[in-house]
Amino acid sequence: MKENESILVLCVDRDNDLGKKAGIQGPIIGREKCLQAAAKLALSDPTESDANAIFGAVKKFDEAKQYSNAQIAVLTGHGKTGLESDRKINEQLDAVLEGFPATGIVLVTDGAEDDQVIPILQSRAPIISKELIIVKQASEVESTYYTIKQALNDPDFARTFILVPGVVILLWGILALLNSEKLFFQSMLLVVGAYLILKGTGLEQRIAGAISSVTKSLSLQRVSFPFYLMTILLFIIGIYASAQEIGFGSNLTTVTTAVSQLMFFLALTGISFVAAKSVDAIQLKKAYRIMKYFLSGAAVFILWFILDAGLKVLTGEPYADLAWFGINVLISFAFALVAYKISGVLDLGKKITKLLIGLPVYSKDGKWLGMVESINGRESIEYKNKNTNKTMKIKNGEFSFSEGKIVLG
Repeated sequence: MKENESILVLCVDRDNDLGKKAGIQGPIIGREKCLQAAAKLALSDPTESDANAIFGAVKKFDEAKQYSNAQIAVLTGHGKTGLESDRKINEQLDAVLEGFPATGIVLVTDGAEDDQVIPILQSRAPIISKELIIVKQASEVESTYYTIKQALNDPDFARTFILVPGVVILLWGILALLNSEKLFFQSMLLVVGAYLILKGTGLEQRIAGAISSVTKSLSLQRVSFPFYLMTILLFIIGIYASAQEIGFGSNLTTVTTAVSQLMFFLALTGISFVAAKSVDAIQLKKAYRIMKYFLSGAAVFILWFILDAGLKVLTGEPYADLAWFGINVLISFAFALVAYKISGVLDLGKKITKLLIGLPVYSKDGKWLGMVESINGRESIEYKNKNTNKTMKIKNGEFSFSEGKIVLG
């Protein structure tokens, strides 16, 4: 650590155990106050890991102040982790930085849940160190317990050894209710085979990520809620419609019709998901991602258009020959060019708009300077310097836009 650095040691209680169990609200600033808060929390619940995390932060603070100017603080979120929790942490972090403008942050945490605040912290100052505090158990229990817990927390392990057997058992129960147990073996082969294909091609990770994104984003407080709900319903309707079609028979015509229906509903599902993410980007001041979402939606449509045309050629539709398929490919190519041209309008990295208000401003060397407060037409932006408290004006061309932040120079 350099002598002129200002190091802020942070411990984040995202689910607000301090408030619920000890009646203490953040931000808690200073070594003595943090020790008092940790002791009160430990007395109210000796099994609480957040108390140990605060003690770990104090230890880290004692180490840091030997080398540079340092301060310690504890931030508390909300009882229900999510947008409200992150909003409170954001406000408390601003309050701490007003009194102690840090050039670097040392994060001390007790689990992966608190790691979700890392983007908030990095928007203010770089994280130069991170420490995970794990409370040890008896040596005989510790190894087995943490091995099992770590394995269950691993999404890849859980999807392979918990999700797939769970789907198979659920499928067995549904077929038993429908008096169709004779179809269980075929259905099981279909589920396991499909999963192995997705796993082998790498699509399983992307699908799991999309599902996780949808479930985490389902909130009545978001404008995008109807789109996420529509995404789920379209996917369910597509699976149901395809299954119903196959139920009418097992010949080639019914199977191809079912596949065609499934592809159509999957395309609608993808487009609805992209629309939801775009609305979220505007609401959460991340509109710089809209261009990427727009191109993703266009890619989903083009992929469905080409695959559907190819399926019609393979099934021998009277009008579908190779020349017709080639025309469809050319139409898709033309649509892709038009979509690419339109996406240029959505590229906020080259424009000054009101969507830039509220974004962080950084210097060339990565120091956080303040937040964009206003814009002057298309010529300049204004931000208040957190150190001098003066309003600074930056003309177009004197800054660059990168991943949701303004960089001077």
